[in-house]
Amino acid sequence: MEAHVKAECNDLVEKLEETKGGAVAIQDYLLPSTSNNIAALVYGSRFPFDHPRRRYLDELLRVLLKAVRAGALAECLPPIVLKILSKLPSMRRTVIISKLKEFIEYTKEQVEQHKSTINEHFNRDFIDGYLKKIKEHETDPASNFLPGFLVGNVLSFFIAGSNTVAVTIHWHMLNFANNADTLQARVQQEIDEVVGRERQPTWEDRHKMPFTVACIWEMYRWNTPSPLGVPRGAGEDTVFDDYYIPKGTTVIPNVWAVHNDPALWKDPSKFAPSRFLNEDGTLIQHKPEYLIPFSIGKRMCPGETLASVEVFLYITCLLQKYRILPADGKSHDINAIDIPWVDLENHKLTFTPR
Repeated sequence: MEAHVKAECNDLVEKLEETKGGAVAIQDYLLPSTSNNIAALVYGSRFPFDHPRRRYLDELLRVLLKAVRAGALAECLPPIVLKILSKLPSMRRTVIISKLKEFIEYTKEQVEQHKSTINEHFNRDFIDGYLKKIKEHETDPASNFLPGFLVGNVLSFFIAGSNTVAVTIHWHMLNFANNADTLQARVQQEIDEVVGRERQPTWEDRHKMPFTVACIWEMYRWNTPSPLGVPRGAGEDTVFDDYYIPKGTTVIPNVWAVHNDPALWKDPSKFAPSRFLNEDGTLIQHKPEYLIPFSIGKRMCPGETLASVEVFLYITCLLQKYRILPADGKSHDINAIDIPWVDLENHKLTFTPR
């Protein structure tokens, strides 16, 4: 997947070059770019920035994200999405359900194409792997590998994997723009020393870039992309810490509270990458167990690795090439948190070649 992400980063850099340092509503570029990474993961191919199929998928994604925005459902399963949709006004619900059906039909078409071209010796993408699991467990009546679940998983990947990564990178861009001569300059110095100005950054470079990684970890803590995590359901009656939790209860983890607990973090409202660095500037050996942007346990976010690769490569590729500043010359406030699902106003920035 790193090759796909690097190709997307190159495309984004080229599109920003076309702006010639003018004001850019960066989220309009980031969301299509990160969704294309998901397309490569699940469908096996990415589309050029202006490709009609890419514009089609981006429009579907925008409508679906608007639908789930109010209900914090970016990472929830389709049955929950449909349940919430039933509460929406009739006209809005009709449009959203129509787009959902379009997305589902497109994915079903992709699944049928994969069935006719699948190779038993390797997986081209997520759909290939899932189809093989369906076949492997077809005689198991208790199997959770079902065709309907495949489509639902693809939908969840797109809604959750595209937006949360795009928003996280967006936060970083705003934070770097607000602190161009300090935070941004220090990361760029690290990029110049480790990577240089010509070679494209790689995921492996992170091992030599402690301050950049510390900034990424701190942003996950400071502005958690999913502050109330992913809703879970109790599979059976449970007693936890003297609390009785009946079977079927929806359980919502308050990740934001963990990341802002003064008993765990000194000055939690302050953005401080240094909390993840040793006195000599090296990265601490292990992330604190209470840094949990991707949740914890067996059901933690399956996209953690891809998201981590994306955030690191986008940040380093963009800062390698550009000095980033607020378009209006004023700092943008990114401290305000919007529970339950964090989002950002589409602020404009300038990207000036270094």
